[in-house]
Amino acid sequence: MPTYQTTASWSDPISLQAGDIVQNHSPYPIDICPGEPDEGNRLRLPGYTGAFQVDDAVTIVARSTFHGSSALHVIRGF
Repeated sequence: MPTYQTTASWSDPISLQAGDIVQNHSPYPIDICPGEPDEGNRLRLPGYTGAFQVDDAVTIVARSTFHGSSALHVIRGF
């Protein structure tokens, strides 16, 4: 299970495979955007409980809404 540390800046691209689950594993919300950062097209994952599954392969970028770092987990291939 890959873990990505996020900061208040947008991350480098994170490649996801079809069926991957993306999970916020920190107490603070994390913003997710497909492709390039876009405030109007972001998904905000709540702390600890926020998760989603992708149907197709996609590249995302992520950032913490907290000025420290947060942990984003990718659970492969369900």
